[in-house]
Amino acid sequence: MKIMMKDLEDFNRLLIKNGLSKRGFGRKANICEAYAQQISRGQRSPSPRVAKQICDALGVEFDDIFFIVDARKSGQVPTGTEG
Repeated sequence: MKIMMKDLEDFNRLLIKNGLSKRGFGRKANICEAYAQQISRGQRSPSPRVAKQICDALGVEFDDIFFIVDARKSGQVPTGTEG
């Protein structure tokens, strides 16, 4: 299973609303700047621990910004929206 960002533009707006640069976001979430930038660009998926740190740093719930993809399935469907 893989954690994916729901909407990168919304996520980056959330950073701005919280007064955070990507560097500041990385610091607040206690992750390295490069990893924070890769996540915010959709180039990497966070681990469960990092996803929790991100949610805590931004004051949001997991389902507000992330969804889980079953890597064995070809389609990317957010959890809770299947048939």
